[in-house]
Amino acid sequence: MPYFILSKAEARQYLVVDEEIDKPSLPTPREADDGPDQDWETIASDISATLLGLVEKYTGANGKVDGGAFEAAAGEEVHKRLPSHPALADPEFWIWLALTHCEQIITRRYAGSTNAKNFGVGGAGENLLYRLWLRAEIAYDAKAKDKYALSRFGDIDFWRSHIFRQGYGDVRGFARALLEFQFPKNAKRQPRLKIIEIRALAKHLKRARSNLMFEVMSEARAVEFIQSEWDRLAPTSV
Repeated sequence: MPYFILSKAEARQYLVVDEEIDKPSLPTPREADDGPDQDWETIASDISATLLGLVEKYTGANGKVDGGAFEAAAGEEVHKRLPSHPALADPEFWIWLALTHCEQIITRRYAGSTNAKNFGVGGAGENLLYRLWLRAEIAYDAKAKDKYALSRFGDIDFWRSHIFRQGYGDVRGFARALLEFQFPKNAKRQPRLKIIEIRALAKHLKRARSNLMFEVMSEARAVEFIQSEWDRLAPTSV
């Protein structure tokens, strides 16, 4: 069964409208014929219902959603429900999922904002549904008792600034190593470095990547490397 897609242009036309003009109807999804059959409508409806429940759970008395708590809980729920499939590598699939099934969730998560980037209009990596899935995908450990444990640590800025925007979704072993370094198990997952320190380390690692292949590092080697780089940087970072 083909999977469904919507383009950035279609999403933009629907989302970015003059306030004095009635909002247009949802664009009609198109189909991309790739990968094994999946019941995408049922999968998407399940994701939507689950995330809506989490939105309700993490909405405070002021009517605003606690974004950090919501995203920490939501990532694994999205990941559990999506199959391994070529659709997940297609930004237009994520636009379809965000717009046709999760518009209410995104609107409530970002109450008072109409930023179309959260639906994937602009950079594909800004799509909320994709970011939730990627957070869990990076942290997922099939051998662990709690397979999604690492996905629950770190605030939104840590994930967006130091994981996603550094392109560590393409070097997931290194990303997990950075998570293990910053939120060590033997310290009850409390953050090791202060904000100013982790920012300094992130910049240092970004420079190091221009000369090193993080892709070929094992996770264990990456942990050692990150620790050694911090040991070199620490005396001058604060």
